[in-house]
Amino acid sequence: MSLVLHPDPQQPTGGYGFLELPGSSLPDVVTLAVQDAYSERWLTPVEEVRVEIGNPNWQPQKSSFGPYEVLRHDGADWVRIGPEIVNKLEEYTPLVIEVDGRAFNVTWPDTIPPRAGLAGLGGLQTVQPKPAPPPEPEVKRPPEPTHVELSEPDVETEPRKRSLLWLWIVLLLLVAAGAAAWFWTREESVSLPINTTPVSNNESCGLPALSALPGFATQLEALRSCGRDVSPDTALKLIEDAAETEDPLALRVFGTLYDGDQLDPRIENLIGLSFADDPARAVEYYARAAQAGDTQAKLHVTATCDRLKGSSQTLEKGAYDDFCR
Repeated sequence: MSLVLHPDPQQPTGGYGFLELPGSSLPDVVTLAVQDAYSERWLTPVEEVRVEIGNPNWQPQKSSFGPYEVLRHDGADWVRIGPEIVNKLEEYTPLVIEVDGRAFNVTWPDTIPPRAGLAGLGGLQTVQPKPAPPPEPEVKRPPEPTHVELSEPDVETEPRKRSLLWLWIVLLLLVAAGAAAWFWTREESVSLPINTTPVSNNESCGLPALSALPGFATQLEALRSCGRDVSPDTALKLIEDAAETEDPLALRVFGTLYDGDQLDPRIENLIGLSFADDPARAVEYYARAAQAGDTQAKLHVTATCDRLKGSSQTLEKGAYDDFCR
């Protein structure tokens, strides 16, 4: 049995992740312990970074984090962790993670970054102070021309003045070009994404191959098996096409994507297809799925109607009147 580590797609700034344990064998609430496989020291819940010799986050004594609620989906247990652990771990570090007393050897991936602005907070890496931006170069202006009485030009000094003027003009152009290059380089570096997960070239997980599978149930099973090998656009296309035919399973999946109280980990976490919480849209898809014969969708209709009851928002009040009365 292995432990799989996933980023939380609803936290793009980092700091959160999921531990997936195949097979539903965990209790409803668990505690975690994290050990550095090399130093055999244990990660300790330190409230703040202390200035002292040694790393205060890693101690010889074993410490536990939690308790954490266990989510169950698609035959697996899922545990969501936050900055209390993620912000203290460095990528590619070999670890031993104990979940409910069971130890798993893993390597911390680069797909679960620390929370933006808190990277390295008490973790394995040392945060260097951000260097101050280089001072703006002092632009020297050519000397102001002074009023002189007209006289015969000096044959030797006149060319020298023109040369100095051109030299100042060239210097000004070089300074302006350097400042522009620094500005655009800084803008480009800031706009780079923190992490990008490439989609593999697995042909069996492409849209043509998945569309050729018989029935949406078979396509959905293949989507979940492909995981990161399938793009969010491909997954959305398959679900949309099936929902247009009033396929009950596709309608229920759409409801789950709009339901903030429900999670489809392989679709939302691995593939990255997820919508903002919208109970009004969710109950509409659940109701259509139930009307098409999906018995599980009826339970979701009841739960979502409880959320909509008493809402003062116009769309949610309308959805409650249409699907909950």
